[in-house]
Amino acid sequence: MDSFKKMFSNTTVKVLGGDLQAGEWQFATGTLWGAFDQVSLVGEVQKVTLQTEESVKKLPEMAAWGLAGSLVLGPLGLVAGALMGGNKKEVCALCELKDGRKFLATMDSKVYQEILAMSLMK
Repeated sequence: MDSFKKMFSNTTVKVLGGDLQAGEWQFATGTLWGAFDQVSLVGEVQKVTLQTEESVKKLPEMAAWGLAGSLVLGPLGLVAGALMGGNKKEVCALCELKDGRKFLATMDSKVYQEILAMSLMK
Protein backbone atom coordinates (compact mmCIF):
# COMPACT_ATOMS: atom_id res chain seq x y z
CA MET A 1 0.00 0.00 0.00
CA ASP A 2 2.86 2.42 0.77
CA SER A 3 4.39 1.93 -2.68
CA PHE A 4 0.99 2.60 -4.30
CA LYS A 5 0.53 5.75 -2.21
CA LYS A 6 4.08 6.89 -2.97
CA MET A 7 3.46 6.41 -6.70
CA PHE A 8 0.81 9.16 -6.55
CA SER A 9 2.65 11.29 -3.99
CA ASN A 10 3.84 14.66 -5.20
CA THR A 11 5.69 15.74 -2.07
CA THR A 12 9.17 14.74 -3.22
CA VAL A 13 11.68 17.57 -3.49
CA LYS A 14 14.87 16.64 -5.30
CA VAL A 15 17.69 18.85 -4.06
CA LEU A 16 20.23 19.24 -6.87
CA GLY A 17 22.83 21.24 -4.98
CA GLY A 18 23.58 24.00 -2.54
CA ASP A 19 23.81 24.08 1.23
CA LEU A 20 21.46 21.10 1.75
CA GLN A 21 22.50 17.53 1.04
CA ALA A 22 21.71 16.61 -2.57
CA GLY A 23 19.07 13.92 -2.99
CA GLU A 24 15.39 13.27 -2.43
CA TRP A 25 13.63 15.00 0.45
CA GLN A 26 9.97 14.79 1.43
CA PHE A 27 7.97 17.97 1.99
CA ALA A 28 5.31 17.78 4.71
CA THR A 29 3.83 20.30 7.16
CA GLY A 30 6.24 23.03 6.10
CA THR A 31 9.33 20.89 6.65
CA LEU A 32 11.78 19.17 4.33
CA TRP A 33 12.54 15.67 5.62
CA GLY A 34 15.79 14.13 4.43
CA ALA A 35 17.37 10.80 5.20
CA PHE A 36 19.34 12.15 8.16
CA ASP A 37 18.18 15.75 8.48
CA GLN A 38 15.13 17.96 8.55
CA VAL A 39 14.78 21.63 7.64
CA SER A 40 11.79 23.64 8.83
CA LEU A 41 10.79 26.16 6.17
CA VAL A 42 7.97 27.88 8.09
CA GLY A 43 9.06 31.47 8.59
CA GLU A 44 12.53 30.69 7.24
CA VAL A 45 12.14 31.15 3.46
CA GLN A 46 13.68 34.45 2.35
CA LYS A 47 13.26 34.17 -1.42
CA VAL A 48 12.19 31.61 -4.04
CA THR A 49 13.24 32.10 -7.66
CA LEU A 50 11.69 29.98 -10.41
CA GLN A 51 14.38 28.58 -12.72
CA THR A 52 12.42 26.29 -15.08
CA GLU A 53 8.93 24.86 -15.45
CA GLU A 54 7.94 21.87 -17.56
CA SER A 55 5.16 19.38 -18.04
CA VAL A 56 6.13 15.85 -17.09
CA LYS A 57 4.34 12.58 -17.86
CA LYS A 58 4.46 10.15 -14.95
CA LEU A 59 4.15 6.66 -16.48
CA PRO A 60 2.91 4.80 -13.36
CA GLU A 61 0.12 7.33 -12.88
CA MET A 62 -0.74 7.18 -16.56
CA ALA A 63 -1.04 3.41 -16.38
CA ALA A 64 -3.17 3.51 -13.23
CA TRP A 65 -5.57 6.09 -14.70
CA GLY A 66 -5.77 4.05 -17.91
CA LEU A 67 -6.62 0.92 -15.95
CA ALA A 68 -9.25 2.75 -13.91
CA GLY A 69 -10.74 4.23 -17.08
CA SER A 70 -10.88 0.83 -18.79
CA LEU A 71 -12.67 -0.71 -15.82
CA VAL A 72 -15.32 2.01 -15.86
CA LEU A 73 -15.73 2.82 -19.56
CA GLY A 74 -14.03 -0.02 -21.43
CA PRO A 75 -11.48 0.53 -24.23
CA LEU A 76 -12.42 4.17 -24.73
CA GLY A 77 -11.93 4.73 -21.01
CA LEU A 78 -8.46 3.19 -21.27
CA VAL A 79 -7.39 5.82 -23.80
CA ALA A 80 -9.07 8.69 -21.94
CA GLY A 81 -7.63 7.63 -18.60
CA ALA A 82 -4.13 7.29 -20.01
CA LEU A 83 -4.34 10.75 -21.58
CA MET A 84 -5.75 12.40 -18.44
CA GLY A 85 -3.53 10.73 -15.87
CA GLY A 86 0.11 11.38 -15.24
CA ASN A 87 0.33 15.02 -16.34
CA LYS A 88 2.25 17.03 -13.77
CA LYS A 89 4.00 20.38 -13.74
CA GLU A 90 7.50 20.13 -12.36
CA VAL A 91 9.52 23.21 -11.51
CA CYS A 92 13.11 23.91 -10.65
CA ALA A 93 13.57 26.67 -8.09
CA LEU A 94 16.37 28.36 -6.18
CA CYS A 95 15.36 28.67 -2.51
CA GLU A 96 17.12 31.08 -0.17
CA LEU A 97 16.63 30.76 3.58
CA LYS A 98 16.90 33.57 6.14
CA ASP A 99 19.96 31.94 7.73
CA GLY A 100 21.87 32.33 4.44
CA ARG A 101 21.57 28.77 3.16
CA LYS A 102 20.54 28.26 -0.48
CA PHE A 103 19.56 25.21 -2.47
CA LEU A 104 18.44 24.39 -6.00
CA ALA A 105 15.65 21.81 -6.22
CA THR A 106 13.05 20.32 -8.53
CA MET A 107 9.56 19.74 -7.18
CA ASP A 108 5.90 19.47 -8.09
CA SER A 109 4.26 22.81 -8.84
CA LYS A 110 1.97 22.44 -5.80
CA VAL A 111 4.95 22.07 -3.46
CA TYR A 112 6.57 25.07 -5.17
CA GLN A 113 3.45 27.15 -4.52
CA GLU A 114 3.47 26.20 -0.84
CA ILE A 115 7.15 27.12 -0.46
CA LEU A 116 6.59 30.35 -2.40
CA ALA A 117 3.73 31.22 -0.02
CA MET A 118 6.11 30.71 2.90
CA SER A 119 8.45 33.32 1.40
CA LEU A 120 5.64 35.88 1.71
CA MET A 121 5.27 35.28 5.47
CA LYS A 122 7.31 37.74 7.49
